[in-house]
Amino acid sequence: MELNTLAAQRFGNPTAETTLLDVRDLSVAFPIRSGLLQTITGRIQAVNHISLQIKQGETLGLVGESGCGKTTAGRAILRLIPHGVAEISGQVLFESTDIYAARPAKLRAMRRHIQVIFQDPVGSLNPRMTVGAMIGEPLLVHRLVPKPEIPARVTELLQKVGFSGDVINRYPHEFSGGQRQRIGIARALALNPQLIVCDEPVSALDVSIQAQVLNLLSDLQSEMGLSYLFIAHNLAVVEHFSDRIAVMYLGRIVETAAARTLTRNPKHPYTQALLSAVPKPEVNRKEHRIVLQGEVPSPANPPSGCPFHPRCPIAKERCKREMPPMEIKAGDASHLAACWETT
Repeated sequence: MELNTLAAQRFGNPTAETTLLDVRDLSVAFPIRSGLLQTITGRIQAVNHISLQIKQGETLGLVGESGCGKTTAGRAILRLIPHGVAEISGQVLFESTDIYAARPAKLRAMRRHIQVIFQDPVGSLNPRMTVGAMIGEPLLVHRLVPKPEIPARVTELLQKVGFSGDVINRYPHEFSGGQRQRIGIARALALNPQLIVCDEPVSALDVSIQAQVLNLLSDLQSEMGLSYLFIAHNLAVVEHFSDRIAVMYLGRIVETAAARTLTRNPKHPYTQALLSAVPKPEVNRKEHRIVLQGEVPSPANPPSGCPFHPRCPIAKERCKREMPPMEIKAGDASHLAACWETT
């Protein structure tokens, strides 16, 4: 059976307002150990009580500076952080089932429907395996396709991501960076997933190749009804690709809204600063660049109150004492920001 037919049977109406992923109050802290006995002397709060939802067929962009916790949040959602490495709390509900409460057999079945595209197209592929073996392995492990039919399915997947001809017997080093990322996408599609976590999938690629990969992901979403969590630090790319955007700072989500709303009318000062740094194509257009003062605080010793207040140009005394909640801004129920000084 072809992939498009499988997707149509599984998803039904691709525009249905069904919440596929519901992350509730997720936190991830990495213990700091020191001394001969490796005593815990502190914690790095990489993700701090974030909540987000992704609907069926939707793309949620997760954006922020390097080190803000985006990738850690993605890995925690996928349950890829090894047991005992970090302290994880909160819930990650996929189709109303908590991934962290699922038994091994249930978790194994759920992993079919949540896949990942990694940032590094070189490091994410096994150099000792052929393209056909890498893409065919999940089909074999999950027993979705009879073994004799796997090469045909692998060829179909490779054609779907833009390859022509026989490439299944070639190795990763024989391909360019953009081609390797297409192989990674084909591998993510192998199990016919519902949700794909895209962890900065184009940041390591040339600009022209970035556009090709983004267009490919968009086409696949239309064909197969896919949902994406699109993690990136480039707001221009996220705006182009996402339906909604969530902005992270120091492990917290500080603003979320529809992509066009957030980029046209940002409410949080941090979002405003990020947008002011995006290059504009108009030659004669003059933009006021917001230059943030100071350095990003350490997640091992975050500031009191609003985590952004040491760098915020409009911070008041209240910001130093109290953590602002995520509140509705501009009368738009879908536009939330954590800031005392904006409305």
